[in-house]
Amino acid sequence: MEEEGSENVRDPDEFVPVDGDEDDADEFIEGTEEAEEEDDGTANVLREASIMTAASDHEIDTSILGTPVHQLQPAPRRTSTPNATGSRSIPKANKTVDKNRPRQRIVEEWGLGGQENRLKTLFGPTHDDLWPVFRTRDKWLFQGTLPSRSAGSLAPSFFLSQGAKERETKSLRDWYTFAGREAFARGQETRELNEDEGKTYMVVNGPDSLNLLMGDIKNQRVYTLKRGSYLSASEPFGSHPRRRGWTLNLGSRIKDAQWATNEQGSTQYLAVAVEQDDPTGYRCKHMENPIAPAFTATKPFPASIQVWAFDSTENGDLDPVKEPRLEQVICTAWGAPRSVRWWPIGAEDSADQIGDGIVRLGLLASIWSDGKVRVLEVSHRKPEAGSPQTRYVYYSNAAFEVGFHDTLPTCLCWLSATSIAVGTASGILAIWTLSRPGMFPSPDIVNPRGFSPQPWFFQEIGNTYIVTLASGYPSRPQFVSITVADGFARLIDLRSPLADSCFSPRGRMFTSTQAWHEHTQSFIMPDEYCMLRHNTTRRYYQSIYTFRTNSAIFACATSLVHPGVLIGTVDGSVGTTNPICKVLNSKDMPWEQIWFKHEWRQVRTIKADATQNLQSINTGNIHGIVTTSELMSNSVSGTSHGLDSQPDLASLLSSQPLVRITEGYKARKIMLGHGTEKLNHDGAKFISVFEQNSAVTNLAWNQNMKFGTWAVAGMHSGLLRVEDIGV
Repeated sequence: MEEEGSENVRDPDEFVPVDGDEDDADEFIEGTEEAEEEDDGTANVLREASIMTAASDHEIDTSILGTPVHQLQPAPRRTSTPNATGSRSIPKANKTVDKNRPRQRIVEEWGLGGQENRLKTLFGPTHDDLWPVFRTRDKWLFQGTLPSRSAGSLAPSFFLSQGAKERETKSLRDWYTFAGREAFARGQETRELNEDEGKTYMVVNGPDSLNLLMGDIKNQRVYTLKRGSYLSASEPFGSHPRRRGWTLNLGSRIKDAQWATNEQGSTQYLAVAVEQDDPTGYRCKHMENPIAPAFTATKPFPASIQVWAFDSTENGDLDPVKEPRLEQVICTAWGAPRSVRWWPIGAEDSADQIGDGIVRLGLLASIWSDGKVRVLEVSHRKPEAGSPQTRYVYYSNAAFEVGFHDTLPTCLCWLSATSIAVGTASGILAIWTLSRPGMFPSPDIVNPRGFSPQPWFFQEIGNTYIVTLASGYPSRPQFVSITVADGFARLIDLRSPLADSCFSPRGRMFTSTQAWHEHTQSFIMPDEYCMLRHNTTRRYYQSIYTFRTNSAIFACATSLVHPGVLIGTVDGSVGTTNPICKVLNSKDMPWEQIWFKHEWRQVRTIKADATQNLQSINTGNIHGIVTTSELMSNSVSGTSHGLDSQPDLASLLSSQPLVRITEGYKARKIMLGHGTEKLNHDGAKFISVFEQNSAVTNLAWNQNMKFGTWAVAGMHSGLLRVEDIGV
């Protein structure tokens, strides 16, 4: 400190804040934006040394702890973050201090820059909190939208502690080898069915075929896909070698689709739940059901889960030559499956490396419309040469089966390799751990079918219907986020759920989807303004917006091996983005790119002059589907497939639903503001209504490391798009 009487003497009263002008902790988003100087853009990039290196003159000196505040000499003011690229340290000129004017800044944080404070507030102030942030930024900050296929671009999260995945894998496989496999073999009852018997469990209410318009926007082709058939993603574009994917027609709305854990296998397996109804039951008219199906269990009826297999190349890309195949059909009499989740860690590194001819895919947790949650061990025998490729396996009893009194399960997720959480319609959250004692009936129990394992966590954490449920697995499995029908989202810490809980701002619409984004340590979910928000674990009550759409968001998906996010909307668009840049720097503008857009048109009559628009539509020919030429040959005899037959083609297409898929969109910057769009007097957008079958109902990334660029999108029309979208 300087001697008394110098011009730099600090009076203690200078540091007394003005009444009513205290700094609000909730203003960290807006405050940091004002604190960050508009520079050449490079000042926004932080270096680890700004926080990690103690040599900085702004680092905390432990020798001054306990010293009165008025005796501390403030550090020089800076124009930007210390040690950042492009930053300049400019000491503030000494001025004569007016002792009658109180100062409002006591803490030195305003001299450090808002960017540093933002990261400390979002992720934590310690070295262990911030080191994964910098490593994540350096690795994936320049990934614009789609994930990269280059070497090293797919990697596990840096927020996961070293050796945690290996320890969990070893613990799971020890339990499964010595106890779990025997418990499932003892309690699960299965038998194989022939093809005719198996097809009775795959009845859906959708049409037998669907007309599909795909290809170059200037030269699109019309295809007619039968139910259960598929079309290569490259076929409408002239077999373009860079397109690796397939479009499947499963006949009805895709309820859920999830990739099985198979890290080292050359074949990837996809479990798909398709909307099914009781074929013998009474069908109420739309919006006229006197019994609320969301709160009422259905009677058991035949239904199934389809397991599709997709082959890969040696480097992990989806093989565009080998066609997908329906590997297995899980047949049950428990009603329709509503949600399916594979366990996050497999019992083996590869389900393909088998010696007994059995493919073991692992544990599959699912919710069925009869009101029960079941965990199945899914396996099937490899088909022999000349035999049917599809195996129909009937499950008559599950080894792990739980139900609820006076309520229904609505959503589920894995908290770890052996723990599963289930949300209910009454707001109750229940958690079971399969490796705990008492989860499976002992061999001496006379009636094992009546056995019901008790959860170790059973608590009402919501006031009403729990719509979605997500866990912070793998780095934060103790955090669970739920969205409730009352409009609130809630974060709880399972270690102390009563004391450690937090609410997000209330929304005016149902939050129908939610996911954990590992690379920003946040839960992502939509809001009523068609925007995607991030709620971090440390600032859950405050939202960071990273994506904007033109319609309501209905589905989203995240990956554990790259930061890419998939967003599906009710208008049929599927977009991708990398939100890291926006979360770390509020001034940055993220990129977005439309993977494809799916539009459904209902049956209607086409006017006579509209047939001219069909003259430019080509007819496709591909093995496995019904082409437009074949349709015309069945309805028009003695005519060529040229322009003379176009009126008949138009009449034929108008009598059936039509789906158009457009792709090849350019990447662009996301504008989170309203821009020049027409708004109403309240400042909100007008709400548009879209065809129900156009909506994207499910999205999922492949979580296996080598195949992390594989994505799947399910539509309400019954189409399923599987593609390797890495660049």
